[in-house]
Amino acid sequence: MIHGHGGNIYAAASALGCRLEEITDMSANINPLGPMPGLLAHLAESIGNVCRLPEVDAASAVHAYADWQDLPAEQVIAGGGTTEFLYLLPRALRLESALVVGPAYADYADALKINRVDPEFFMCTPEHGFRPDPDRLAAAARNADAVYFCNPNNPTGRLTAPGDLAALAGALPQTLFVVDESYLPFAAGPKKHTLARFDLPNTVVLHSLSKMHCIPGLRVGFCVAPAPLAQKIRQDCQPWSVSTPAQTAISYIAQNRETAGAHARKTRQSLDARRRDLYASLADTPGLDLYPSHATFVLMRAAFFTAPEIAARMLSRRILIRDCSNFRGLDEHYFRISLKDPDSNARAAQVIAEYARHRAAGRKPGKK
Repeated sequence: MIHGHGGNIYAAASALGCRLEEITDMSANINPLGPMPGLLAHLAESIGNVCRLPEVDAASAVHAYADWQDLPAEQVIAGGGTTEFLYLLPRALRLESALVVGPAYADYADALKINRVDPEFFMCTPEHGFRPDPDRLAAAARNADAVYFCNPNNPTGRLTAPGDLAALAGALPQTLFVVDESYLPFAAGPKKHTLARFDLPNTVVLHSLSKMHCIPGLRVGFCVAPAPLAQKIRQDCQPWSVSTPAQTAISYIAQNRETAGAHARKTRQSLDARRRDLYASLADTPGLDLYPSHATFVLMRAAFFTAPEIAARMLSRRILIRDCSNFRGLDEHYFRISLKDPDSNARAAQVIAEYARHRAAGRKPGKK
């Protein structure tokens, strides 16, 4: 299913009659600094390798990634993006029930439904900063085969301490925890904070290179699981699911880990500054709430207009944002923007602030 996704830059460009490059895409959650130095040049130099089949199980890339992350290679599986594993896991692990902690990426539920699992939902609320209450979550998860959790969360940007997740998984040993850490590289100390390092027998962790390294078109993701679970998952994996360019990218990043690490640190520092600037520029905007984030994006809620309205307004200025009204647990007033360069961020903030003031001024006296 593809109906639950967000901004479509191809459709937007077609509607506007312009080139893709003329739209500022603030709907896609990728590194605004772009790929690490040297990666694109290496991929261009290696393009001739597409004339050969890729390694069937991406074993070399898996070993390179596992060595880089200090993980046992037998616990690491490479795939065509983390979404591939979302659709594979319910089948491979024979799930019959699942709890999705939301608001969350639509494919958690869609992947379960395609595999004939009707998910339940545990919704975190803005009143509590979208923080999951551990006791209530434990009670809700007790009878589920699996719990799906995104950390940091998409779309809220909320980061849950890995120790809290580990404690929850430890308290429910019969429940499988599927933890999507696609945005963890944007939070401080991701290598130390990944749940994959907690050696939990009931936890499957999803990693992504697409977001931090700005290569979503290559579809690069990993599943990290205890060896017995990893063996079960591999039995349902398709051959050649990781393309030759994707395997080349994995190996290059892992082999140039110092450059990759420096790029990640620079990215986190830059994002911290850009988030502060965005919060400051919208601080006095009437009827607008901004939520703290540890990812590339910031979730907002408007009191005086809807997400489709501001999305249309911004698209008329050739800025594409994410209408979040189709996230279960959020209403039509929520939208999200992914941070880009400072000028683009400032331009987006100006459009949002001007529209918010215009709509606030147009309210009738006494109208809520």
